[in-house]
Amino acid sequence: MSIVSRAAALLTPGASPTRIGPIGIDFGLESVHLVQLESSAGKPPVVRARLSLDYDSPRREILKNPHQFRSMMKRALGGDHFYGRKAVIAIPSGMFRTISINYQSPGTEEQESAAVIRVMRDRLDGDLADYVLDYLPVKSRSKKDERLALVAVSERQPIVDFLELTRKARLNVEALEIGPVAISRLVGAMSLSGGSENVLVINSGRRASYLTVISGNDLLFDQEVAFGEHSLIQHVAQTLEMSDTMARDLIMRSGVRGHSADESVAATLDDAGFDKTMAQILKPQFMKLVEEIKRVCLYAASETRGGTVTRVYLLGSIARWPGTENLLGTLSGVQVEKIPDPLALFPSDEGRDPAGQGPAAPEIVVATGAALRGMQNDG
Repeated sequence: MSIVSRAAALLTPGASPTRIGPIGIDFGLESVHLVQLESSAGKPPVVRARLSLDYDSPRREILKNPHQFRSMMKRALGGDHFYGRKAVIAIPSGMFRTISINYQSPGTEEQESAAVIRVMRDRLDGDLADYVLDYLPVKSRSKKDERLALVAVSERQPIVDFLELTRKARLNVEALEIGPVAISRLVGAMSLSGGSENVLVINSGRRASYLTVISGNDLLFDQEVAFGEHSLIQHVAQTLEMSDTMARDLIMRSGVRGHSADESVAATLDDAGFDKTMAQILKPQFMKLVEEIKRVCLYAASETRGGTVTRVYLLGSIARWPGTENLLGTLSGVQVEKIPDPLALFPSDEGRDPAGQGPAAPEIVVATGAALRGMQNDG
């Protein structure tokens, strides 16, 4: 069954009037991404609107300037058929961190929250009142009286300031959530099995990548690693003594599969004095990511009584490169599936041509996961 078929089967709602979901918003490092879905009776969700808008100035400046932020959001929301102002917003990277903790399993939900707070009080500097905490408990798979939780930690004042910024931009924030939660929701929509399969998601970016492990419906692990498209392109450019622009174009044409390079690409490599393929040039760099993958797989196994990572989803900018899933799969020994455009999971709304629709957008994965909040059968 294809990924699109899986998503359609899992997300098809029961008979009901047209329902328009919240606007999923992700403030990436270089662009803001917006996605909104809608569903009608007996049909799976469709893309109502989507837009990616590059920043006019660095993100950190926009997030400190209410006028600039309001102007940007006005342009973004006017760029397609977005409805209303309800939004699920991913907290910008840098404003939070995630910590895995073990705590003694209590009897009630209130006791569980208190147990998590007790552990975090020893893990954080200063008063807990200065922080905003949210946690996702992971089902106990080791000791009977011990549980695992992934805790998202933010300093309180930046979150308060961010919410005030969105209020002044007339956004009705339905929820703030972290990127890994949005990603896990999207992966859940793609998953064929509702069991306890361990899935690793690699969300690659320009300068860093994020490794997220989902075990069944549980978010188990999330970590940033220093592996990004920019450094890979620079490595190719230095190796072949060409500009970064030429190196990127070469990668996009040849991919990382030696046998797929056309004659002009092969000639370029020969002229530069290299008889190795692009895969051979980049293999040492990809091995750094493979080592991180292996380490994460060991961690997942230790927390799930030996459960192995059975699938790896590759998202983000490197997912655009031909052959990356084959190279990573070969080097890591794990099945790797590439999803260059998360919006391909959902059909387009017939009769509507979204103004923001453009080329495949792997960077829009977090906004898509945020837009899914409340659109699944289980709500």
